[in-house]
Amino acid sequence: MNKLFGGLVGATPCTVQLELRPSAGATAAGGSQPTVTVKNKRDEVETMPLFANKDTISGEVKVTPIPGRRTEHQGIRIQLLGEVELASERGHPHQFLSLVRDLAPPGDLTTQASLPFEFGSVEMQYESYRGAQAQVRYLLRVTVARGMGGSVVKDHAFWVRNTQEVPPPGPPIKMEMEVGIEDCLHIEFEYDRGAYHMQDTVLGRIHFLLVRIKLKHMELEIRRRETSGAGAAAKSESETVAKYEIMDGAPVRGECIPIRLSLRPYDLSPSYANVFNKFSVRYFINLVLVDEEDRRYFKQQEITLYRRPEEDPQLRPRAARLPRRMPSLTPSPTPPAASPAAAPAAGANGGAVAAAGAAAQRGGASAAAGEVAAAEGHLMPGGAASVGADAAGAAAAEQRQLEAQPAAVQQQEEKGPPLALPAEPPATGASPLGDGTS
Repeated sequence: MNKLFGGLVGATPCTVQLELRPSAGATAAGGSQPTVTVKNKRDEVETMPLFANKDTISGEVKVTPIPGRRTEHQGIRIQLLGEVELASERGHPHQFLSLVRDLAPPGDLTTQASLPFEFGSVEMQYESYRGAQAQVRYLLRVTVARGMGGSVVKDHAFWVRNTQEVPPPGPPIKMEMEVGIEDCLHIEFEYDRGAYHMQDTVLGRIHFLLVRIKLKHMELEIRRRETSGAGAAAKSESETVAKYEIMDGAPVRGECIPIRLSLRPYDLSPSYANVFNKFSVRYFINLVLVDEEDRRYFKQQEITLYRRPEEDPQLRPRAARLPRRMPSLTPSPTPPAASPAAAPAAGANGGAVAAAGAAAQRGGASAAAGEVAAAEGHLMPGGAASVGADAAGAAAAEQRQLEAQPAAVQQQEEKGPPLALPAEPPATGASPLGDGTS
């Protein structure tokens, strides 16, 4: 009897499904709602719909009773919740966002009910986050209220990412590191700036001013530090999220080691100063040197990570630059042979035509080089882009003159040879035949 009663009470009287509509931003882009893959505590990958602050979250809830049965309920509602849960208070989340929509009044369900809902311009100021000390989560909770049979509650999680304002670039970060009382090691390292976005690259250099320790290798780490609580009850935990070896072997005095670390492949989040007065997340660049006796020397520098606004065209990643190469110039076509009638004109103007052709060829080469360099994003020495443009204009003018010359010659042929002027009378005593007779 107890087993039968337990089976009746524990049976699910209905199933709940939730379908989300694309947000306004996704609809404007002409696609479906974007998704994101996130790992949970068991290293399992979950796929969630992705939203941002001020998005409208809407969709439809489908409640289906057991076929052939009637399901009584005391109302159906949906909640949009935002929670912060600390590892030390597991099971007791702190809600910073709670919105409720009533979908149906009390009644009976005999067939599937489709109930639309909408939360307009939801203010979700905190990003979703999963860490060792705390997590921020958003979810849609559908509740089918019932009496003694127990309510049916279904949670649907989604992910939130927000963009931040781009911080000012600021000056480069310069620091020094000295080891030992007698100055056994003195290095100076420099980073290009102190704020980076999620797809950025850390650039810098390390100068060895004094080396009296036999170093084996050097590493660059990115460490994430989570702090929960406040005051004496604050707890901090650090983890290494990125590690990159930048030197292998013993350096010498005066050597300079470049730093280039891409942040794209790593699972990072923006820096959080204070999330709902519960926890904060900070990032550090940790420079680690290891000597031959496996002793470690390190120096940390805090950096700020932010999520750049993707809609800003100035912050989109630039296209990859093509390798530098010599421009391939198309050989100029061979001019057609001149007609015999135009031979005298060509002979008279041969020098000008040859000079104009050479200038046109040089102008064309300069213009082609300028166009190729501009397409590749390179600068030609001495302002070759403007020089190529000027040379192209001069070559075009000279080409028009060359095209006008054959037309002038043809017009001259149609009119006939020029009329000969009457010769002056010969001097007295000279024969007009030139034979010496008078």
